[in-house]
Amino acid sequence: MKKYSKVVCTIFIILLLFSLSSCKNKQQNKPQKKPQTSQKLEIPKELSKIEKDIEKIIKEAQKIKEKPQSDQEKQSDKEKKDKKEDDKKSPKKTPEDKSWEEINKAIKDIHTDWNSLTPLVTKEGAKLNLINSMSAAINDLTIIANKKSKIDVLIYANNVYKYIPDLEDLFQTEAPTNIKRLKFYAQDIAFKSEVQKWEEISKDLIDINSVWQTFKPRLPKEAKNSADKFEAGIAELQKAIKSQNKVLTKIKAEVLLQDIKSLEKTAKPKK
Repeated sequence: MKKYSKVVCTIFIILLLFSLSSCKNKQQNKPQKKPQTSQKLEIPKELSKIEKDIEKIIKEAQKIKEKPQSDQEKQSDKEKKDKKEDDKKSPKKTPEDKSWEEINKAIKDIHTDWNSLTPLVTKEGAKLNLINSMSAAINDLTIIANKKSKIDVLIYANNVYKYIPDLEDLFQTEAPTNIKRLKFYAQDIAFKSEVQKWEEISKDLIDINSVWQTFKPRLPKEAKNSADKFEAGIAELQKAIKSQNKVLTKIKAEVLLQDIKSLEKTAKPKK
């Protein structure tokens, strides 16, 4: 009986060892799961193109606004009469006409790129509110451009730019996105000063200070001079806004935009 028990026990041990060995081999042959990574993707070309097109729209709208109407349309009555028939056949385009063509082309390109970009930013975790806000801003710009309102095109193009840093936050960026938030508010103040929207301008000043207080502690030591210059620029802009002088406010906002460019150069992390 004892001999029989020993045999059974031996067989049981052999089977147990075989079973454990089999399980181990299965685990070794099982494909390993790739470790999850938090590495962000590079900024899509569509997003970079939208930003460039916004800058183009602002540049062309400023060109229209700054060029006197008399220089564009100046013709003697005799010239107008002599060329009346020719103009009917092939109207001569003014510099303003060409700028509006550039603006409308850029807006069309923004619509195309945004349609391609939407699924990409959705995949990277963009909130519905951000996507809807960007879409609405693009649509509003399109409607305003169709009315050919120069100052409104500047304001509404900048409203599209407002969401660029929020979208860039979803991707790997070279420069801090807060630089572009500061740029949005400075541009908004510059553009709205011309139509004297002082209540909105005052809110922009609060927001630009709020972004700056968050951004300043993260700047490298190399950015100290640029940061000091920027702070001085904000103080000067604040005085101009308080005086509600539209010429002074516009100039101070434009100077601040130059300070932001300097800040951007020193704020980039060294490679």
